Amino acid sequence: MSVRRLRERGAEDMSGKTRLSAGGILGALVWAALLAACAVQEPPPGGPEDRIPPSVVSTLPREDSARVARDVAPVFFFNEKVDPASFKNRVLVYPPVEFDRLRVKGERLEIDFRGLLPETTVCVLVRSGIRDYHRIESKRNFMLYFSTADSIARGQVSGVVLLKDKPDSAGVAELFEIAGDTAMDMRSAKRSRVAFAGRDGEFVFRALPTDGSRFLLRAFIDLDGDARYSEGKEFATLRPDTIALERLRPVRENIRIVIIDPNEPGVVEGRVVNETPFRTAPTVRLAPAARGAKWIAAQTDTTGAFMLSPVPPGSYTVSAFIDVKLDTMCGVYYEAADSTRAINEPCVTLPDTLAIKPGERRTLDPITLK
Repeated sequence: MSVRRLRERGAEDMSGKTRLSAGGILGALVWAALLAACAVQEPPPGGPEDRIPPSVVSTLPREDSARVARDVAPVFFFNEKVDPASFKNRVLVYPPVEFDRLRVKGERLEIDFRGLLPETTVCVLVRSGIRDYHRIESKRNFMLYFSTADSIARGQVSGVVLLKDKPDSAGVAELFEIAGDTAMDMRSAKRSRVAFAGRDGEFVFRALPTDGSRFLLRAFIDLDGDARYSEGKEFATLRPDTIALERLRPVRENIRIVIIDPNEPGVVEGRVVNETPFRTAPTVRLAPAARGAKWIAAQTDTTGAFMLSPVPPGSYTVSAFIDVKLDTMCGVYYEAADSTRAINEPCVTLPDTLAIKPGERRTLDPITLK
């Protein structure tokens, strides 16, 4: 083979090698890009963000256990490690018993009492707001019922908390046991049990004694979320009738607790019968008994019907009159022909003071003007 041919073949070989190298480089680049894309889809270092709140997975003693030792130290087991600081003021026991100490170890909450538990059904409450170490808070209240007696009590009280006639999930219901015929001072009374309203405003007390014990029921709107009633700051209603649970009647259901803002205005409505010769629509006026409060007035429609709203809670004097002088007062007017002659406007003032409660809608008896 000639030298020239050898050189040409060598050039062809070198060209082929060059093409192969370029193809290899291109393939490597493609694989690198694929790997990079896959790497982007991997979770960030440390795993996905924790969004699961802590919850109780088991307890000692078990739920609804009976014949539990009176020196028991209950334990709550959570699904993850929990922050000890988040348990402050969030563990309660009913009937009220003094704590010795609370210990939080990883996923465990251990409760020691200062003395022996009473021989009865016990409720241990761990309130919502418990946090894990990612500061995720629980939104549930955990209740553990067990009995140091031979069996769990069977009593139950349930109902609904309403604010302005609408179910309110911020409602908290409380039971207070009445000892004999002793009058109870609610400002210093210790509650015997607490229950929290659900989304539909419904609450349930269970495992209550059925030995004829009598209870008062109060509900309030927990505005600050501490599960304690703050007098003067939160709205509450005390049910006037006591509740007694007995062996033959252990359950009381469908109790409605309607809570009203003490400053919630009311409505006053009614009808004025105009038998005067004046065709002007009568005026109805509420004059408040409280000094400095503003009066409220409105004219009737063509049928004599009227509605006064909003009416702040309080006591009022009610007047209906033909407002000839147009000063919104029951008084006198002067004839156009004789400006010195004063004539009384047709007017009726009801003899009894009208007391309006918060949120009340009051319909008055018809008022006749002659």
